[in-house]
Amino acid sequence: MNTLTLLEKALGKGRVKQNETLARFTTLKIGGPAEFFFLATTCAEVVKGVKVALEVRIPYYVLGGGSNIVVSDKGLKGLVIRNESRNITIVKRLGKVKNGRMVISQALVEVDTGVLVNQLVRFTCDEGLAGLERHLGLPGTVGGALYMNSKWTKPPTYVGDVLSSAKVLDREGNTKVVDRKYFDFAYDQSILQKTHETVLSATFLLTLSDKKVLWETAQSSMDYRRATQPMGVATAGCTFRNIPLSHALRLATPNNTTSAGFLVDQVGLKNFQIGQAKFSDKHANFILNLGGATASQVKGLIDEAKKRVREKFQVEIKPEIVLLGEFK
Repeated sequence: MNTLTLLEKALGKGRVKQNETLARFTTLKIGGPAEFFFLATTCAEVVKGVKVALEVRIPYYVLGGGSNIVVSDKGLKGLVIRNESRNITIVKRLGKVKNGRMVISQALVEVDTGVLVNQLVRFTCDEGLAGLERHLGLPGTVGGALYMNSKWTKPPTYVGDVLSSAKVLDREGNTKVVDRKYFDFAYDQSILQKTHETVLSATFLLTLSDKKVLWETAQSSMDYRRATQPMGVATAGCTFRNIPLSHALRLATPNNTTSAGFLVDQVGLKNFQIGQAKFSDKHANFILNLGGATASQVKGLIDEAKKRVREKFQVEIKPEIVLLGEFK
């Protein structure tokens, strides 16, 4: 049997597509075709997709919301699994007995990693559960947010801060439950970037709070994003990771800012354009697709920024967005 037949035998007749263009599944709206494409609507289907890819010995990729990635113009070989598992459940409410009655103070919320971060934030605010409200407006899914340990900077808060445990699928197709420590979270980092494992579901420990206050906090974060970042345009999100404070002190940046966008701006690349890809004139750490941009043009902007910042500041800026597939 050929590869398509083997995949369909495991995943269902007609469920596997060939040469599916990936651009529409990314926030940058760029990307060539997937050799094979499968849309998974449950965690079990994600597992099934990974396992059959391992069995037929082809590469696989699990995509969520498609933010923070640039897919090669040549596309991706193997099986691309689009994770659209969308369950959210309050699995347990926690508290203490006071004056003879239970007073609830926390809750454990289990969420599939195909859930959009915005969907999860809105759910928790509506339930009066604090811990994720500052992430309103964060693009992508819970899985991607855990992979990058996505952040909000005013004040600094990370998605991983309130993670309790997670169900993880390793590269051999085995599942395991791990706690927060397993992820080794840091700025823009998690263990997943080394292990390339797939998180199937995550359980967050959240604190009971006033719904009105939570929504006000969430809206203030959203308002700040609108004021400082390009909105309503095709972008992958922040292009580069911020620099360490030690570099900022050495360079004597204004207010010791660690902003990679500041450095990109200082080397004259704000509004700089290659083809239909350009650095935003609103925030230099965002690359925009003006319509018809290619992955190679985006890669050209990334390389130009790294080169100019290295020459002017003797600093290596590291991409935050992930390049998938073959690039020159």
